[in-house]
Amino acid sequence: MQFLLASESPRRVELLRGAGFEFETRKSGFPEVVAGSPAETVEANARGKALAAAEEWGGVVLAADTVVYVPEDGARGEILGQAADGAEVRRMLGMLRGRAHEVYTGVAVSGPETGRPEAGEPEVRHVVTRVSVRDVPEAEMEAYVGLGEGVGKAGGYAIQGRAALFVEGIEGDYTSVVGLPLALTSRMLGRRGVRWY
Repeated sequence: MQFLLASESPRRVELLRGAGFEFETRKSGFPEVVAGSPAETVEANARGKALAAAEEWGGVVLAADTVVYVPEDGARGEILGQAADGAEVRRMLGMLRGRAHEVYTGVAVSGPETGRPEAGEPEVRHVVTRVSVRDVPEAEMEAYVGLGEGVGKAGGYAIQGRAALFVEGIEGDYTSVVGLPLALTSRMLGRRGVRWY
């Protein structure tokens, strides 16, 4: 059974195709928001994207959102979305180097559930993965900024690319850091009758 991925993210497309899913892609057009917490942010954005895309698609819709969260001791941390340009990549990497941060990915699936013909509210969940980044020297950071790889990525880096050189440890789901937690997504799609096999 096919479904719609409400995203044109090459990373999400690659993850899903590599897992054997068949689907179509379409950008949802939902304007992303920042809510009170990183979990609320990714869940609100994933839900909004799924609902926006479902208005034009009669079947199952999958949507996701990823942010990086930099916790602060005794204070509210900062939510980092996608880096818009090299300057933002530099700023974000400067915040992440030499410490651990959290990557939140929200997933929403809408459409009729197995055994229920009507489409109810989307199912929405999120995953948190902790990533430790080494203290990256200035010259190496500038070289990374110059690649342009971090532009358009949450937190200003792509763990599946050259930024893997900076990561010293990861606790949790690696595919969530790439942009879509496959184990969770597969279970959620399965409840709507969509399987990779």
